[in-house]
Amino acid sequence: MNLRARRVLTLAVGTLLLLFLGLIYAYSVLMAPLKAQFDWSVSGMTLVFAISIVAFTIGNLLAGKIESAVGVRPVYLLGAALLLAGFVGSSLVDGPSALTVVYLTYGVLASLGIGLVYNVVIPVVTSWFPDACGMAQGVSLMGFGMGGFLLGPVATQLYTVLDWRVAFVGVGVVFSALTVACSLILRKPTSGELAKLPAVVPAQSAGGADAAPVRDCGTAQMVGDRTFRLLYVFLFMLGSVGMGITGIGKELPASLGADALGAAFVIGFVNVGNGLGRLVAGTLLDRLGRGRTMVGVGLLSMVGTILLILSLLGESTTLMTVACLAAGLAWGAAVVCMPFVTRAEWGMANMASNMAVVNTYSIFGAVLGSWGAGLLAELLGSFIPVLAIMAFMGAAGTLVALALAKSSR
Repeated sequence: MNLRARRVLTLAVGTLLLLFLGLIYAYSVLMAPLKAQFDWSVSGMTLVFAISIVAFTIGNLLAGKIESAVGVRPVYLLGAALLLAGFVGSSLVDGPSALTVVYLTYGVLASLGIGLVYNVVIPVVTSWFPDACGMAQGVSLMGFGMGGFLLGPVATQLYTVLDWRVAFVGVGVVFSALTVACSLILRKPTSGELAKLPAVVPAQSAGGADAAPVRDCGTAQMVGDRTFRLLYVFLFMLGSVGMGITGIGKELPASLGADALGAAFVIGFVNVGNGLGRLVAGTLLDRLGRGRTMVGVGLLSMVGTILLILSLLGESTTLMTVACLAAGLAWGAAVVCMPFVTRAEWGMANMASNMAVVNTYSIFGAVLGSWGAGLLAELLGSFIPVLAIMAFMGAAGTLVALALAKSSR
């Protein structure tokens, strides 16, 4: 196989695998029959997603260490084994302890497996595109972001013909087998192949995505930087909104009377926006700079949550669909701001370890944003106050982005 074909194949297979693993964002659709059978509360359901994101983030952190020690292939195999164990284990739950067991099987095991695989696929894919790293990362991440939208309705339809326990076993077998199969293709280029790849695009003007950083900083120095604190708060604010809306999930359109398939379709637009936001944010950051881009992302997050409130007040699923798209776009774009600022501010030398620290915001965002949103909605008996808080968080994120813009060199 020639080098060009290998590059295209790697990008296509990596995107396909991440698309399937993106089902993690459609958890509310995937767990719908369990919620109905065992009468789980909204807060109990959102805690499933919060635990999933925490486990996913831990998987990200562990993947690099395991790969450094034993190589890429064992990470794929371990991820596949955890996926299989998580879904099969979830299919066996029953009785009062069902939710607690799902926290362990789906929330920890399956999501840890997804996190492991995710964090080796991205470096493998981008290693084949030194001349178009942003494009390769954007395309593959779009697949992950849109997985929930494409696979959520499929899961809903699957439940109409199969018992959910059978469906869970099937998903576990298919996803783990797909991971193993893709591992036979997804590898880093050899030294000979690397020498033949197109050269890295020369650095652009200061402030661009590929601009040479002013300094290389270790994690300790980064954490002491004011820019780090501003970036962390920005990501926490917008990540909490995105994960909060995803955590509540199909309960939002269901509250307007949408059926299972319709609810999956509407909330799926959060994932559509998430994918598209990741794809276009890099270009916006290059052209507009981080200041204007991040301010725009914060405003979009605030607008999306306000539109969600209006959709509930007006009982409009159409407006809710638009709102979900806007909120998803903001969330996906915020995720891409993370590596952009990290590289520009603290350099490439320690970027992997620095990124791992910055990415811990998602743990707090998942617990407070997802589980907290579900718990508060349950206590208040309404989603509107929760969404109002999210709108304020979007506004706060915008103010932080303005401060971050002023701190730019």
